Amino acid sequence: MAQESAGYRMDDIEDRIADLENSTPLRIGAGVETLYILADSSEASREKEGQYFLDKFEVIIDGDFDGGLYYRSRWDYQVTQQAFFPAWTYAGLKHSEDWSTEVGVIIQPLGAGVDGSYYDNSFLSDVPLWIGLANNSEPGIKTKFSQGNADWVFAFTKNAELTSKPTARFRPDLIAQNGLSEVELNNTFHGGGAYTIDLDGASLQLGSNGQYGDLFNTVTNDSGGEHWAATAFANYNAGGFALTLQGMVYDYNLDRAPVGGPATTDTVYLSQGKPIPASGNVYSTRISYTMPASVGVFDTVKFYHDYDFLDSDSNDGISSDDTQFSIAGVHLSRGAFNTWVSVYTSKNADFANGGPDDDTWNTQFTIVGALYF
Repeated sequence: MAQESAGYRMDDIEDRIADLENSTPLRIGAGVETLYILADSSEASREKEGQYFLDKFEVIIDGDFDGGLYYRSRWDYQVTQQAFFPAWTYAGLKHSEDWSTEVGVIIQPLGAGVDGSYYDNSFLSDVPLWIGLANNSEPGIKTKFSQGNADWVFAFTKNAELTSKPTARFRPDLIAQNGLSEVELNNTFHGGGAYTIDLDGASLQLGSNGQYGDLFNTVTNDSGGEHWAATAFANYNAGGFALTLQGMVYDYNLDRAPVGGPATTDTVYLSQGKPIPASGNVYSTRISYTMPASVGVFDTVKFYHDYDFLDSDSNDGISSDDTQFSIAGVHLSRGAFNTWVSVYTSKNADFANGGPDDDTWNTQFTIVGALYF
């Protein structure tokens, strides 16, 4: 028995040494992104044949430690917003292989991916992202766990993240703005689940998630109403082919119209200062195909098409028009090097940098160049 006990202790020591050797206390990375835009809705853009500029710097710090502790952080300096803010920054604890908890500035678990990890193929834009309901970061706590083919997530976020500039955000937020919005997000609960079906070389994930919270009125220092959103989604993958379908319903239920702003509760203004319907339905498709290829320095190519339709529930003239957003393009990559080339066609998508709300179709041509190291 003594030899057996000693053997168990030695095995345990060897396992702990292996864990320490495999853990990296600190990893530091950086990223830089450039952007070229040619928009037919802008006379200046047409006359200059587009504009090319430095868009963003990123600082990435990750760490994995003994005992299941880990840290994930990415801070962005957005050149066009002239602000520094967290994309995410949180500490986590891995309780087991199937259960972990994270505290800090987390990604809200909402959208086509139970953990909120979904992102559009085109990298820059989609309607859920621009109304603050996709890939958005807020300070709070999140726990996620798996049971066989089922994944679950629950979270609580306190408020919108604070930044070096009040209107600058990693993703748009409903925040109090003089003459526009008097309310801000407060005390939001999140939850969701998904089930993945194996299909002989392919997979189908079906899921739903949602959130519910308060709106706080910064003028009356009292309740400003409530907000909620819910999604249902399907993700299908087979080899290099991927398809996502998502339906979303959301509502910013304001108690009253802002003083000094538009006399309506049918419109809210997000941090970029653009109006959106206070409630609506968003229908989205994402389709892509990825394959190896030899294109210049790149060894992988992904073709994609993203489409969104925002069905407005607003009855006032500010935000009653429906929005359509269609993006077709190609993503070229090799290691740290990435390039996205996209053509955007949109209608009534001013809030998403998609042209004026004049009920006509507008087109943009964009090239994003990115280096992550």
